[in-house]
Amino acid sequence: MLFTFPPEALSCNWVNQKVTEALNAGMDAIDVGQAPPAWPGILPADKRDVLRRRTGLRPKLIAFWDRYTDLLPADRTCLRDAIARQTNVPIVYSDVSLPCPCLDDIPAEMQGAVKALSEYLFGQLGEIKEDGKALRDIQFETCQNHGVRICPYCGLDYFQPVGTKRNALDHLMPISKYPFVSADFKNLPPTCHSCNSLYKLDQDILFDDAGARRSCSDPYAGPVYRVNLNGSVFGEGNEVQGFILPKWQIGFDGPTAQQAETWDAVYNIKSRLVSNLDADLLSWVKHFALWFVKEVGAGKSPEEVAEALPRYIENVIQDNFEDRAFLKAEAFRFLNRSCVDPINGSEIKEWLWGFVEYAV
Repeated sequence: MLFTFPPEALSCNWVNQKVTEALNAGMDAIDVGQAPPAWPGILPADKRDVLRRRTGLRPKLIAFWDRYTDLLPADRTCLRDAIARQTNVPIVYSDVSLPCPCLDDIPAEMQGAVKALSEYLFGQLGEIKEDGKALRDIQFETCQNHGVRICPYCGLDYFQPVGTKRNALDHLMPISKYPFVSADFKNLPPTCHSCNSLYKLDQDILFDDAGARRSCSDPYAGPVYRVNLNGSVFGEGNEVQGFILPKWQIGFDGPTAQQAETWDAVYNIKSRLVSNLDADLLSWVKHFALWFVKEVGAGKSPEEVAEALPRYIENVIQDNFEDRAFLKAEAFRFLNRSCVDPINGSEIKEWLWGFVEYAV
């Protein structure tokens, strides 16, 4: 990912933890031959008044415990291990030595009750309110108040602003596979429609298509990556509007390669960035040409046009995430490097100069 969400957005992250505490308390009682403590006493004291009013919660917990009571000791251990490992976020994101059992790994007779509870809890994030606001709305509003306007997974699409239609919450660990973390905001970063509904879908962030364990970035702590175009080659890419564009080579600068590889594989980042570069480069260069004529003047040499690139990057683009500036700035850094290439530099300067000459 390109940047992280603010940790302050986790201030309302308690539903998954508190219900898991209640689940465990009931199983502890059953394991020693007792019945789960009476409702609502089994609920954690600090959130008891809120949770006891969720009318759908009690029957789902009872259904879970009823099925747990019938399990053999080995199956109980299997189930409790799955709960502990799935809820071990964010550590499970980075430590690939940790196994993480999924829904299919728990006893079959438990799966229906587990799915019903997980789906109910996820829905409650939009129903339970604090100070008149739903928990998921508090999470997102906190992100926006800390300046998060763009999806950090792609850097391409804006979020819907607070007060409009809710943005998607992406189950990094899919609810269909990891139901015990269905309502944990550490596993539910906001994402844009494209990332959530067109690319990630139900992909497993912890395992690749071959079943190999992989690591991913913690949405609140990283690591994060900077896009580079090192290795791109001018004039060997796709043809757009009669121009042969660069052949783009997307790279990621960051502390480790593993999380970046997962990010790209799940969200198809590199190919999406290439598509946007092809679609936008000519309009970006035309804007540069208009700026050059206004700020520097017409009738300049190709060398003078090329010399203005660093100033344009620094003063106009400014290298942030609004309007895909991070990608635009890197494209112009590539053009700037290309202009000093001992073999093709003169040709590239002439190419840029042509846009300035015909700027209107």
